[in-house]
Amino acid sequence: MTGYLKHLSILLVTVALIALFLRQADLSAVGRELAHAHPGGVLIALLASAATFISRTFRWQYLLLPAGRVPFWPAFRATIIGFGANAMLPGRVGEVVRPYMLARNTGLDPTATFATIVLERALDIITLLLLFALSVALLDTRFAVSDGQMLRAVQFGGLVAAGAALTGLAVAFVFAGHAERVTALTERLTRRLPQRFGRLAIKVVAAFGRGFAVLRSPAALGLAFAWSVAVWLSIALTTWAMARAFELSLPFPGTFTVMMFMAVGVSVPTPGAVGAFHESVRLALTSLYAADNDRAVAYAVALHALSFIPVSLATLVLVAREGLTLRRIEDITRTGGPPGTASLEGSETG
Repeated sequence: MTGYLKHLSILLVTVALIALFLRQADLSAVGRELAHAHPGGVLIALLASAATFISRTFRWQYLLLPAGRVPFWPAFRATIIGFGANAMLPGRVGEVVRPYMLARNTGLDPTATFATIVLERALDIITLLLLFALSVALLDTRFAVSDGQMLRAVQFGGLVAAGAALTGLAVAFVFAGHAERVTALTERLTRRLPQRFGRLAIKVVAAFGRGFAVLRSPAALGLAFAWSVAVWLSIALTTWAMARAFELSLPFPGTFTVMMFMAVGVSVPTPGAVGAFHESVRLALTSLYAADNDRAVAYAVALHALSFIPVSLATLVLVAREGLTLRRIEDITRTGGPPGTASLEGSETG
């Protein structure tokens, strides 16, 4: 029953966001805007989007270095499947699926691999906020602000997210430098728990310590950060090239502001961020760049399709080759914990 209520609530949120997105749109005008998009800009956006996944894979390889050298193809395949799962299933399940798939195919510790995803998210937030700050401070973003309160809200949200990301990274850094002490402390704190839960807690904490080990390697961490910059520049190029295709007045530095809105949109746990992604992009363009609403709606639809459909199709092919199904993947993520717990390991053979 709980599962049905969860899916129903997600459906209702998705429908509400789509209604909000389309409330002022002239659908015939949106259709004309989509039909007249310049193919050259769409092609550049598609290539830049593909480059994003390649950059993500290289970054992940450097984050995984303390656990061992992972070949490109297994990491790339797991990356595609993880992001495809995010595109097709609710709740951002790909964050669990991706390390699970890599561990399944390479023999790495699943929980330690999952810890690198936590580091990735911190690097993503820090990198995006850094590029956003640089674009606002040093470059011409050419705001045509019709809603000053919205811009201030974005700036405040950016500061809060930056603080949270830096705090999380600092905690992970301390964790990585004192993994043995943290494990010993966990052992003392769990002595009163049932033995099964105590062993599981110690195992998870120790594995996270191994996953954060890259923080003890400045060279590997520096390269991972460099690839983070490449990831977000690729996303910026995708966003900008698609804006060119729709003849929107969005300067390249301004794409980092739009991406701030997008980051909020994709955090909403609807399947493929449907509705939330669209409304966040439309809102950014109309409130900060005075874009025509119908053109902004068409742009958001096209950008979402380009960002989610190709990776979804690739995922269906790769998942079939792995002998899995989307239902099987959703069952894996329903075990209630990061990969590596006993329940997850049992699901592989169950």
